Amino acid sequence: MIKIIELIPLGFELTERLESYRVEDSYIDMRGKRLGPLKTEEVRLVLKSKVRGTFALKPTILYLDENGKHKSHEPEPINIKVKELGIKGWLKGERWPTG
Repeated sequence: MIKIIELIPLGFELTERLESYRVEDSYIDMRGKRLGPLKTEEVRLVLKSKVRGTFALKPTILYLDENGKHKSHEPEPINIKVKELGIKGWLKGERWPTG
């Protein structure tokens, strides 16, 4: 594996450093990680959103096949919905009804 691109959506920032890989801009340098047939590699990200909305996480994995040819793979996208944190109306200064 060469790198994973377009992993961090626009408007998000990585809040925890990855242990095994280096993050540059919006891609992860996989440092030539080798995977055997039917093997997987898990990459966990902790992201912080700067904006609200629905976002598609659509990474592209760049790798070399067994013949040394450059290849890519695009897994199914994952949708992330970012909402306002808090009790409805509380952050906007509305008051609770009394009585």
